[in-house]
Amino acid sequence: MKKRVLITGAGGFIGHFLARFLRSKGYWVRGVDLVKPLFSSLDDFDDFLIADLREYRNCAKATKNIDEVYALAAQNGSIEFTTTIRAMIMHDNVIINANTAESCRENGVKRLFFSSSACVYPVAKQGKVKAIPLTEKSAYPAEPDSEYGWEKLFSERLYQAYAKDYGLEVRIARFFNIYGPECLIDTLRSKAPLALTRKVILAGEGGQVKIWGDGKQTRSFLYIDDCVEAIWRLMESNIEEPINLGTTDLLSINALVDLIAEIEGVTIHKVHELDKIQGVRGRHCDLARANTLLGWTSQVSMKEGLSVVNKFVHQELDR
Repeated sequence: MKKRVLITGAGGFIGHFLARFLRSKGYWVRGVDLVKPLFSSLDDFDDFLIADLREYRNCAKATKNIDEVYALAAQNGSIEFTTTIRAMIMHDNVIINANTAESCRENGVKRLFFSSSACVYPVAKQGKVKAIPLTEKSAYPAEPDSEYGWEKLFSERLYQAYAKDYGLEVRIARFFNIYGPECLIDTLRSKAPLALTRKVILAGEGGQVKIWGDGKQTRSFLYIDDCVEAIWRLMESNIEEPINLGTTDLLSINALVDLIAEIEGVTIHKVHELDKIQGVRGRHCDLARANTLLGWTSQVSMKEGLSVVNKFVHQELDR
């Protein structure tokens, strides 16, 4: 019998890629979201519900007759989004996760995956450009740099409480900047690699590209195909504690823009907006546990991933 799974937030970026991946593995997949997927067909799902998971009855309906839940539904987006729309993020995401956890208990769901974030890590440990890799244990003592990070950390504890008290098998991944095609390119919810690719393409040869901050801030990025493979491996594992999913490659935003410009085949001029939000100075992923316990490492290089993104953004701009 096929394993029956639910993906919440299935209309979003990671959700619709995950649906395709799981169906390729032979799973029966139900999706639920506020809207239909923007970049995939409903044919990628066996069942799809348009529903607001802030209402408990919708969660109860979505999790009925389900073996596993992939909890991706959340209010999230760019750094501008997560640092300016704080109350809605905390309010909506906490309610969604509380409803998801309780409906899983009520309907006897066996296992749940929760998509957490590198934003849970303390700001004091991310104050240098040459950042020290963040191990999973370094999340405590807690001091995230945003309400989004605090909400993710609280929701981790929420699901772990359901694991302890009710036997729900919980798997948690802390994502480090997942990117890829089939994603919004020009809104508050856009991923940095896509938003910057759009800027470079529109700037053209010799054009100006505005960068928030001095561009020296560093991040690591993980391509979407590598991400969904790791999620599946984690759900197949017996790992009960949160685990990092990302890459060990650390890239400054300036270097990211240079690589995007190289792929586009143009020379651009960077304009640094020093009064804009730039987040922590450096966020570096430690992957020792993912490498050892999951036998997993990323396969897609930054240049390969950005080349796919470049083609996608061109298609979107030509529509």
